[in-house]
Amino acid sequence: MLTIKVLCALSRLGECLITSLMMWVAFAISRFETRDVLISSERGHNAPALIGPRVVVFSHFDKHGQIRGHTRAYIDALRAEGLDVVFVSNARRLAPSDLAWVRERAVHIVIRRNLGYDFAAWRDAMTACGLPATNTSLLLLANDSVYGPFYQLGAVLNRIDFNEADVWGATDSWQHRFHLQSFFLAFGPKAFGHEAFELFWRSVRNVRSKAWVVRHYEMGLSRSLIDAGLRCEAIWSYVDMIGALRKAVAEQDDRDGPVQGRSALQVEPDQRNSPFSTKNPFAQGSRQNAERLLRIAYRRVPLNPTADLWRVLIEQGFPFLKRELLRDNPSRVSDVAAWSSVVSEAYSFDVKIILQDLKKSLKNHTP
Repeated sequence: MLTIKVLCALSRLGECLITSLMMWVAFAISRFETRDVLISSERGHNAPALIGPRVVVFSHFDKHGQIRGHTRAYIDALRAEGLDVVFVSNARRLAPSDLAWVRERAVHIVIRRNLGYDFAAWRDAMTACGLPATNTSLLLLANDSVYGPFYQLGAVLNRIDFNEADVWGATDSWQHRFHLQSFFLAFGPKAFGHEAFELFWRSVRNVRSKAWVVRHYEMGLSRSLIDAGLRCEAIWSYVDMIGALRKAVAEQDDRDGPVQGRSALQVEPDQRNSPFSTKNPFAQGSRQNAERLLRIAYRRVPLNPTADLWRVLIEQGFPFLKRELLRDNPSRVSDVAAWSSVVSEAYSFDVKIILQDLKKSLKNHTP
């Protein structure tokens, strides 16, 4: 038994060393990835001479150069809240009909090679448009890694208070180190006017390693700003979501009551009105997953909120689902098959738009 544990530990150490080596190799190569990255930069049709004070820089990628239905819906939802959209694509080229579509909606379109992932794309788009500008009051960074929003984004944007914090993320994570997750980041004037903000974007390179981008850019951005004295908060914070999960399970335990010889968390769900109480595989799987997550949280092991806590987030008003969760489920979340019923019950959102995208991307399993 001890030998197996030692071998497993050595295997994990080897994987970490290989990953670290590949990250540093990719970073070294990025020194030469400086030419011919930007392919085109143009103003949108009927774009104003000056980009408005509330602007979103939206990063896109699709290997076929298409802007899929869920991404179009997201961009339209952003525009509906009065945000000027700067659209930057890492697809190298957009299909003619898709380029025509975005030209009618974005104030600026940047097309580039797929180097450096979202952070390099955001950097190039901000440089091309001179952002943040002197009139900028809200700078939002977003991408197409999510499905949604499931309701109007005004309710989300209204929760962003730059008097309370200088930078807002939709969610935060404590994995490795505390940071705001980068799929939705809102910066106020104090943040984007700070030297630390400028220095960070100067440091971003066209690294071909996703692991490097996550470790040094997604995490590094929050760390750089926090170290500079700026306040970073999440609209749906990790601590609050763990608290909501604990409350939901405790309320169910109170309804069910203890069973002799078993802890409250081990009580079988019944037919009462609860997300965990219906006797079917989806409900039982959700209950078991909730218990598992609470055990992990009790040990102070950080979870990935947009994967492990997806259901809690939806029930707490979070308007997105990560595409990676439904497409690949890399964290092996056990109750993700219930996503369509959970979203449909929580919001008046047509899940067909998600199913249409999954039809193009799922392999060897069902939604």
